[in-house]
Amino acid sequence: MPTPRLTQVEPAVVHKMASVLKSQKPEVIQNHFGIGLNTWVKLREGKAIRHSVAVRLLQRLQRDQLI
Repeated sequence: MPTPRLTQVEPAVVHKMASVLKSQKPEVIQNHFGIGLNTWVKLREGKAIRHSVAVRLLQRLQRDQLI
């Protein structure tokens, strides 16, 4: 099984995402960004996430005019 490609999201983007959250509850994160709590924790810690998730997330942020 091939190793999944990973992508790191720019810290400025993560900071902007954090600024729009009213709480860190999993359902709030899911509703705002379409990602789970584990992915959010990785982003906050500056870790890479799966490439496919990063692409989907960045598309959503652009659609919602957050970036």
